[in-house]
Amino acid sequence: MFFDSVKFWNTFYIITGVTVFLFLFVDFVVIRKILKKPSKRDLASNLIVIGWFIAIVVHLHASLGNFFFFQTLFDKMLGISVLALATTGIVLIFKTSITTNFAQGMLATFGVYVAGIVSMRWAQNTGISSVFQLAMISMIAGAIVAFLMGVAIDVFIIRKSKYITSIGKQMITMGLVLVISGIIPVIFGIDAISVPRISSRPISFEWIGWNFTVSEHALYGMYISVGLLVVLFTALRFTKWGLGVRATASNEIVAGMMGVNTKLITALSWGIAGALGGVAAFMLAQGGTLSAGMMVSTQVNGFMAAILGGFSSFIGPIVGAFMIPILSNLIFYFSPLWQNAIVYLLVLLIVLAKPLGLFGKRIAKKV
Repeated sequence: MFFDSVKFWNTFYIITGVTVFLFLFVDFVVIRKILKKPSKRDLASNLIVIGWFIAIVVHLHASLGNFFFFQTLFDKMLGISVLALATTGIVLIFKTSITTNFAQGMLATFGVYVAGIVSMRWAQNTGISSVFQLAMISMIAGAIVAFLMGVAIDVFIIRKSKYITSIGKQMITMGLVLVISGIIPVIFGIDAISVPRISSRPISFEWIGWNFTVSEHALYGMYISVGLLVVLFTALRFTKWGLGVRATASNEIVAGMMGVNTKLITALSWGIAGALGGVAAFMLAQGGTLSAGMMVSTQVNGFMAAILGGFSSFIGPIVGAFMIPILSNLIFYFSPLWQNAIVYLLVLLIVLAKPLGLFGKRIAKKV
């Protein structure tokens, strides 16, 4: 179906231009000159950015119509679930180790390769006919292996480099990307490996006068992602481990002086991040053939979502994990070749206005 791209982009530029002008006016004139309260800048900029995003979504809905707009959202349900898990793992490691794990995607990939081997061997040896049971068993096996790899990396590699800079730790994880990507074909061979799809059945339903379709696999992916995130956030909020994570994120040295086992906290954080990535990679595979680079785009978008939402928050990066794939898929109708570049440019503009992210907070330290 043909959409009027010229009209869409003209209106898009107008909305964005008005938003930039409004932001500059409110920031430099109202807040700094009239109110003289720079502390209100974050609230004002958040409201303006949220208003811009809502205006863009409304414009996309008006340009695409009900069917294409909502069907695109349903089609991206699995991608949002995968990205939310991957992003949460990235932020969890950052909060406890004050570094970004560039090997997060490769840990997840290694885990899903294990899941593929387990599913094939298990099906051959036990004769399980239920695809759902086989998928759950292999997914759990892959998540456990990714968990153990995450713990091992923290205990035997990162912990040994405790007194180097955060950038040094990042370089170590970049080296791990090369190591893991190199050993995957050595361990698993070059033959095609796949994981079972939880379900191949499409689900059709009628809503607002249109017939929509969603994959049952995507629904299961959403249920699993929501369940894991609810359990994780509940643990962060109400358990001793969660209190230790918050204390370690605030100040690792002081947390250790107060009796918090920071080594156990960081090890579990790396392990949980690896397990989340393993589950995300399993859902992303969708029964297709595995490859060593299958999680690269998810890793990139996970970092972008964390930057957009703010590394100092857990909720912010998840909001970013919703915004990026939704905007990318909706803009595809008007610019299929440049959709990702446009979305990344928009993220750059938002970060220029909010350097700490949408939900980032400036931490004041007493000296």
